[in-house]
Amino acid sequence: MSSTRPDGVTLFGRRGQAAAETGRDFLQRNEVALRWVDLDLDPLAEFLSDRELGAARQPVALFADGSRLEAPERYAEPMPGRFDPARSSDYEASYRWRAELAVGAGLPTRPRHDEYDLFVVGAGPAGLTAAVYAASEGHRTLIAEVHAPGGQAGTSARIENYPGFPDGVSGEELAEGAYRQAQRLGAEFLIGVVVVHARPQPDGTVEVEFSSGSTIRTHSGVIATGVAYRRLDVPEIEELIGRGVRYVSPSGEAASYEGRRVAVVGGANSAGQAALHLADHAAQVTLLVRGDSLARRMSRYLIDRIQQNDRITVRTRTEVVGAEGRDWLESVEIDGPDGEQTLATEALFVLIGAEPLTAGVEDWLRCDAGGYFMTGPDLLQSSDRSWWPLERDPLFLESNQPGLFIAGDARHGSIKRVASAVGEGAMAASLVYSHLAARRSIS
Repeated sequence: MSSTRPDGVTLFGRRGQAAAETGRDFLQRNEVALRWVDLDLDPLAEFLSDRELGAARQPVALFADGSRLEAPERYAEPMPGRFDPARSSDYEASYRWRAELAVGAGLPTRPRHDEYDLFVVGAGPAGLTAAVYAASEGHRTLIAEVHAPGGQAGTSARIENYPGFPDGVSGEELAEGAYRQAQRLGAEFLIGVVVVHARPQPDGTVEVEFSSGSTIRTHSGVIATGVAYRRLDVPEIEELIGRGVRYVSPSGEAASYEGRRVAVVGGANSAGQAALHLADHAAQVTLLVRGDSLARRMSRYLIDRIQQNDRITVRTRTEVVGAEGRDWLESVEIDGPDGEQTLATEALFVLIGAEPLTAGVEDWLRCDAGGYFMTGPDLLQSSDRSWWPLERDPLFLESNQPGLFIAGDARHGSIKRVASAVGEGAMAASLVYSHLAARRSIS
């Protein structure tokens, strides 16, 4: 992550195309050398053959070896909590496209071995920590990340309450250090791939198939998929995603809004950090908060800095109810104490709530009503033990699949802080060690 990868990619497409926005973000976060050619704005587009690109499914990626990759016919990724079984084939095709994009960019997508002691899903703080500790104990460890090492925390401009960093630390810096540490200790990474199927085997292992087409067997697992920001239920907003509306932190984009007007939706720490980071560049930042006070969900140190910043305006008891813009976002309609109003803005960063990335496994792993994974004692809260197959009680972070542990924000009852995710990742690795030792003693 510390240096740009030599295998560059040229991506042809148009702003607002879901696959184009996903592809650009994926390549940039993994520090792949990227040339983006906007077919509507880039002067280079005038010299391209209509015959070559006109009939192609956009975006089209051109790799260093001269090969090319078109987008899937119907690009789709399941939104948190909204897995549509009728679109499962579209999801799989889209994930395979991302894996092929990763291959063309020179990123690792295929495991080196057929069998692993531990497989970790998700390379956020919890997953990276689990990989560091497991690899340091000599366990053959594989970790798969669909986006980029660091997860959602890796996009944070500055984390100021993580122990040991008195001046704060960027999420990218924290993630890069853990990523390099895990690699040095022997952990193996797959980037841009997802688990397509996972099947428990009679011998207690789990067979895992990836979107890259590879298959492995693992003796234990840690799920650390984390959460994603909740979507606004506003049709006009959905139509402008990638054209001024973003559901990510603006850590890598803030400088592009120099002297402009932008807005942030949310009232928790992620929204506060985003507003402060944008205020270093934008002329005006409006923080739109549904609650009646920032104090309900935001840390005091962030509130104090926001109140002292002349470029940030906070509007509480306010919701986004509409949006306008032709090629790009121009304004949003807001509903607050003074009724509905129009707020001119060139960007809207939506950082509200959290929904767990657990879609598609509800029929296998037990989740609570909100979609978060149930673990340990929570599995046995009722008299019904049908979710737990063994006589012994589940270990603290263990899911209803023995040997499969949950760490970080996707777990029911998690604290939703980077430091706690790191702690759970370390604890999960220790429980994996105990699980593997018990299996060996039996065999």
